[in-house]
Amino acid sequence: MAKFLIDSLQPKLVAQFARIIDRKQLAQSYLFVGPKGAGKLELAEWIALRLFCQNVQDGAPCGECPECERILNHNHPDVMVLKTSTQSIKVDDIRNLKQEMSKTGVEGNQRVFIVEDADKMTAGAANSLLKFFEEPVPGMTVVLTASSKNQLLPTILSRAQVITFQSPDRQAVIAKLEEEGASPQLARVAGRLTGNVSEAQDLLASEDFQDRVNRVFQLLDRLADRDSESFVRVQTQLMPVAKDAAAQRQVLALIGLAYADALNRHFEIAATQQLAIPAVAELAKLSSRELTDDLQAILTAQVRLGQNVTFQSATEQLMLKLLEG
Repeated sequence: MAKFLIDSLQPKLVAQFARIIDRKQLAQSYLFVGPKGAGKLELAEWIALRLFCQNVQDGAPCGECPECERILNHNHPDVMVLKTSTQSIKVDDIRNLKQEMSKTGVEGNQRVFIVEDADKMTAGAANSLLKFFEEPVPGMTVVLTASSKNQLLPTILSRAQVITFQSPDRQAVIAKLEEEGASPQLARVAGRLTGNVSEAQDLLASEDFQDRVNRVFQLLDRLADRDSESFVRVQTQLMPVAKDAAAQRQVLALIGLAYADALNRHFEIAATQQLAIPAVAELAKLSSRELTDDLQAILTAQVRLGQNVTFQSATEQLMLKLLEG
């Protein structure tokens, strides 16, 4: 039996929906609300798999039968996912969805419709979809996913069962990355920079990201030794791997993670997600006041970067503060 990502991201919700489906108590419409990367779309697809799977085992879909394979490959005629790559879901998008909803099931009475990022629907699109919430069709399950329910019509909220997703456990994200072959160190870094598995996977697939991490770790070694060359390395080591805003934010975030880990280590707070690099152990020897001041300086550099101060200027100023202690 296949193991799905949602099993590690939201195990309690998976168990809850397994019981609901076993008892034939599945509602006709749901709204999954929560932060990006929490597994909203993954759970919606898991529900479709569970409903159509030909070889359910211990209340879970097998992920391997022909029905599961078609859903996983996005070519099942009775499972439709609406998503958009633009800023909004428009009336025309919903009109096409409604045409599909008005049809009977191709291979049975059960049909599943998933609207990803439903909070991107325009007012016209939301009103167009409302009819199917007011007049539900037997055998049809509609799942909307959204980051915020405040962007949806109250009439839709009143007719859908709202399920709130918490941010996934970072350790579960890191474990998933290691399971896929990432080194423990890089898995920790990517998992802590983003709690989103797919975004973390994208980071790990980038050679630029790995080079950036290595260079920041080298700089941290210099900082831990109070080496004045740290200032020079901003231009020689960091600038080549911090050419855009996202990369620049990553660099400062990585430095912040190391100092935060050093402060935890200073107070002997154990954490499985800590960066296992020599610099953290050395920095932990600083006083709590020094480490607190250093973290404040890192936060200030991040704020300055967001205020259109150049990365080089903000980071060089940061190096001076960190070297001063």
